[in-house]
Amino acid sequence: MRQIRLLAVTFSLMMLCQLGYSQFAEQKKEQGCQKLFSFGLIADPQYADAEPAGNRYYRCSLDKLEKCVTELNGLDLAFTVILGDLIDRDYASFDQVLPILDKLESPVHKVIGNHDYEVEEKLKREIRKKLNNKKGYFDFTIGDFVFIVTDGTNLSTFAYKEGAKEFNLAWSKFELLEEQGANNALTWNGGFSSRQIQWLGRKLQKASKLHMKAVLFCHWPLLPENMAQLWDNQKVIGLLEEYDCVVAWISGHHHTGGYLQKGNIHYLTLKGMVESELVSSFGVMDVYNDKLVLHGYGNQEDLILEF
Repeated sequence: MRQIRLLAVTFSLMMLCQLGYSQFAEQKKEQGCQKLFSFGLIADPQYADAEPAGNRYYRCSLDKLEKCVTELNGLDLAFTVILGDLIDRDYASFDQVLPILDKLESPVHKVIGNHDYEVEEKLKREIRKKLNNKKGYFDFTIGDFVFIVTDGTNLSTFAYKEGAKEFNLAWSKFELLEEQGANNALTWNGGFSSRQIQWLGRKLQKASKLHMKAVLFCHWPLLPENMAQLWDNQKVIGLLEEYDCVVAWISGHHHTGGYLQKGNIHYLTLKGMVESELVSSFGVMDVYNDKLVLHGYGNQEDLILEF
């Protein structure tokens, strides 16, 4: 009789444990399915008061941006990121584009691109201030996520006056890449200074220690290697792979877009808005505990980035 009672108690405990585990698993599942917040993504409007060239419809970007802003303002967004190349050329182009972006109801973070520097030499020093991004790279946090904006113009031949120390350093890097036969040895690409690399390492180390997830933004992609990737992309990839906190690298620059997953990191390039005459291409990213879900508008495809 005693053995029967013991078996009954054991069975009851097993059932309670199973019930508790099932409730825990269901709770975790519900948490994973619950959207935390969303953010907007816009790449390469490249506005200019100029005739179309190939598939680039420069003047149409104003109307496409207006439609994009209207759509984004109808959503509950934590922020919006402009992935570089707001303009194609001419400093005056900013005065046409920025008032449209000022209508966005979510906070706006502007990544700097190479075409943003296609202005008069004397005005290049004003670009970062104009885009409200004085240092070029910075980070901000929302919940358990850290978002890192990087600056690929930091080491470039187009952001500085010819003959300046920064220009000479970038030109030496460009010549070295040319000697090595690198397919991204192009003067409209750029890279990171050693100071920015060190800063990025510290940010990723901190995020990893705090068990946060990191999403990075840059004008230049790292992968695939299609001639448009950041100078020293493999060095940056190596740095990202040192930390288990990194979820995704999101970029513009390569207008046809692209996607590749290497290891646990997603490399996403958004399609350039300038590439369509009428359709306003952009994206909205929903953030979950275990994935990023991209909702594409216009020519931009949907995508799920699990982590």
